[in-house]
Amino acid sequence: MGRRSGDSGTGRRGWYKPHRAIILLGVLLTTVALVGATLGVVNTARAQRSLTQTGDRYLVLLSPTREVRTSIATFQQLAAQVFVGSTPPASVVPSAVAASGSTDRSYVDLQGLLASTGNVGLAPGLDAQMASYVAARSKLGTFLAGQPATAQTAQIAADEETATATLDATLASLQATITTRLMQTTQDAEAAAAAARSALLWSMAIGLLFALVVTTLLARMALRRERTVALAEAAQLRQTQRNEFESRLQRALEMSKSEVPLFGLVAEALGEAAAGMQSELLLADSSKAHFRQVLIGAGGSIDGGCGVVSPDDCPAASRGQTMSFPSSTAIDACPNLRGRACSALCVPVSISGNSVGVFHVTAPDGSPPSGGVRDDVEVVARRASERLAMLRAFELSQTQANSDSLTGLMTRRSLESGVRDLQNDGKSYAIAYGDLDHFKQLNDVFGHDAGDRALRTFSQVLRDSLRPADLACRYGGEEFVIVLPECPIEEALQVLERVRQRMAERLATAQVPIFTVSFGLASSDQASDFLVLVDLADQALLSAKAGGRDQIVLSTGLPSSAPGPVAGPTPPSWDAPILDSLDPDGLIAASHRMGSPDS
Repeated sequence: MGRRSGDSGTGRRGWYKPHRAIILLGVLLTTVALVGATLGVVNTARAQRSLTQTGDRYLVLLSPTREVRTSIATFQQLAAQVFVGSTPPASVVPSAVAASGSTDRSYVDLQGLLASTGNVGLAPGLDAQMASYVAARSKLGTFLAGQPATAQTAQIAADEETATATLDATLASLQATITTRLMQTTQDAEAAAAAARSALLWSMAIGLLFALVVTTLLARMALRRERTVALAEAAQLRQTQRNEFESRLQRALEMSKSEVPLFGLVAEALGEAAAGMQSELLLADSSKAHFRQVLIGAGGSIDGGCGVVSPDDCPAASRGQTMSFPSSTAIDACPNLRGRACSALCVPVSISGNSVGVFHVTAPDGSPPSGGVRDDVEVVARRASERLAMLRAFELSQTQANSDSLTGLMTRRSLESGVRDLQNDGKSYAIAYGDLDHFKQLNDVFGHDAGDRALRTFSQVLRDSLRPADLACRYGGEEFVIVLPECPIEEALQVLERVRQRMAERLATAQVPIFTVSFGLASSDQASDFLVLVDLADQALLSAKAGGRDQIVLSTGLPSSAPGPVAGPTPPSWDAPILDSLDPDGLIAASHRMGSPDS
């Protein structure tokens, strides 16, 4: 029953703040990862570019440097061969010229590279040493070209060898510097790459740590929100189901026209509200001093009901509020639960603010009915009490409309309606027409208040003496009509005798002047029309009056014939008053003998 409310209001789950924060966190983490990766790529590219630039700048120096050193060494070997005499000078001239040319070309290349940006200062004094070497080599070249050896030739060779050694040392130093610079550049590139990796790892580590902390916090917020929304939706669903249940119960109760079907519907509703539990409804009787069980919840058993006797003994009914008892062994448990080993829920039933009953629901000890069961039972109690109050108010108004205000007996109209029902059902009946003897004198002597008490006393005797199905009516003044369904005339006679006997017994103790009653008796076998039967019974009553009163006369069914009297107790004489006693109100309770009675 009911519909989910998660698509509206605070129940919306899709885009509330924790979810948006988690999505924003995901975007932020992605950004951090991209930034870290970009930094890594940029640093790596920068290191690669630096390595390439440095390599391009230094690696190009190595080749001309090696070539210069190689050509110088080659020239020096050729010169050494000539000096030691192992090779004729003329044979080494081409090779020496080629070596010298290679040296000059390689040096020019080297000189140009050393003059570029970033290489200046790598080989300070190289140009001067190269000039000295070239000069010494030129002098030696004259000897190698075929000039005769002189005393200065050895010195020229020594100078050339010295210049060659100095230049080679400078070139070796330059080569070592270049190698060192290349190694340093490689190390710098590796350091830059390591820094890039470290930056990437740190960014990832910080991002992950931040993500872990923030995600944990936001996830907890989201879970709390989810639980809150779930609880709210569950409560809304329960409320919707309860409202639908209450609506169905209300519609069903509105179709019940009396208490019996009402209790049947309430039993079904109670069984649904407290499914699987023992439940019952206790209502106070008319005296409001005793409880009686009027229904048991559907699926329950008759055993194990509450033993509370009076509404005053029930804590829930006396306080007018719902009470729950988790255990019958608890110190504050209801005294009526002691020894029953159960938990209980007691919901009072109130009419016009007064507790008239209690719904009693029991469950296993230690597991009292839940809050949902409590709410549902309270719904049943509220709706049932409202309908019960309405039915009783309607019944009271009907009773007041159909009852005589003084005696509480039926009115003439309600009697005629009841007789029509008997006739429609095809039931036979006996009819008695009764009248209090000497009622006018009783009123005149003792007052109308005493007369009213006499009427009420006689009406009460009738109610106590008749069956529930019998109809007793105050027909007018001190006249009464009694209808006895499915009662033969002989039994009706016995009923009326019982009334007269109990009337005499009641007057012996009641604070009412002593009076008697006369009856005329007829049967539906004598006529089919009710008014005709009333007339027959009335004629029989007149015969009873004429025959001395305080007796029962049977109708013969012939309006013109004289009915036969049935002897009764000797009526009291009304010739002279005999004052017996005074009642507490100061009204005389006595029997009188008076002359010239008129009724």
